[in-house]
Amino acid sequence: MDKVRLAIVGCGTISQLNAPGYLEHPACDVVALCDPVRERAELRAAQWGIAPKIYTSYEEVLDDSSVDAVELLTPTYQHPQQIVGALEAGKHVSCQKPVSTSVAEVETIAAAVARATTKFRVTENFLFYPPIVKAKELLDAGVIGEPSMVRIRTVRARLREGSGLVIEPDAYTWRRDPESNAGGLLYDDGWHKFATAMWWIGDVDKVYAMVTKTDDFIVEAPSAIMWHFAGRNCLATFEYASASEMTIRGRYYPVDEFFEIQGSKGAIWVTRCTGEMLDMPPVVIVKGTETTGVQVPMDWLEGFSGSARHFIDCILKDEQPAMDVDFSRRVLQAALALYRSAEQDRPIDPRSFS
Repeated sequence: MDKVRLAIVGCGTISQLNAPGYLEHPACDVVALCDPVRERAELRAAQWGIAPKIYTSYEEVLDDSSVDAVELLTPTYQHPQQIVGALEAGKHVSCQKPVSTSVAEVETIAAAVARATTKFRVTENFLFYPPIVKAKELLDAGVIGEPSMVRIRTVRARLREGSGLVIEPDAYTWRRDPESNAGGLLYDDGWHKFATAMWWIGDVDKVYAMVTKTDDFIVEAPSAIMWHFAGRNCLATFEYASASEMTIRGRYYPVDEFFEIQGSKGAIWVTRCTGEMLDMPPVVIVKGTETTGVQVPMDWLEGFSGSARHFIDCILKDEQPAMDVDFSRRVLQAALALYRSAEQDRPIDPRSFS
């Protein structure tokens, strides 16, 4: 195979970020778009300057022998059936995070992956965002010594008028439905942060959380989560806050993050991600007596493009892409553990979820 023929399944808001990396890859042809609203798929084809087949039925995509791989940008509750169906149809599968809503569903997916001859991964743009990648390189090189604390702060605010993505009207409908989603923002957006922390440091054996519930199922702020990493003298804290009257800069969603890894010799900061609130270098090394800024590409879109390139390259090289089913299971366990911890007001071992 010298080219991967890809179908993008789901042409909603997030497709505007996931598609460019595939469209730019010289060894990828986007040959099909699928969405239950045909006009939406046709609009994306026009925006992207391509002439793919347009499907409104996922089954038609699976029956199309000219499709080698699918990028699933669909609601989470649909993932297990769609992943298994694609693998059984002989397609390579990249699936938007979160992988599913329960560990039992992941086991079903894992069984299909074990039977398949094609590749499977969960799409995770944060693991390809250049400032987060640079932080991982610095950490692994021992620049700040042995890590003892990871802190990830998330604040939801509002963007300046005229900025940000055009959000599809139904983008949050299923996300606000407890029957369709395992949690609110701590589950849906938090997945990014949990995957990042585990990629940086390792697996988790203890989760303690305080979660605020509001009338809006998805908000869950203010909330705080604390982790202990298995086999490490290292903790992580995740903070979620809402600042509905604060305006921030950004090109995508009304969210801003700040990351910190504290080590025995110093600290690493990642000062921006989804938003652009702080006027600082994207990566900062703090050594107590000196502070060094590190410039790397810092447009959030870079993570999506890197993730797309990685998936296509792994198919062509016959390599397993990052964020495989086992890692995805562990991230999901950590996400589900926080809710049980908050409900029972006690630490939870995420590995107890099966």
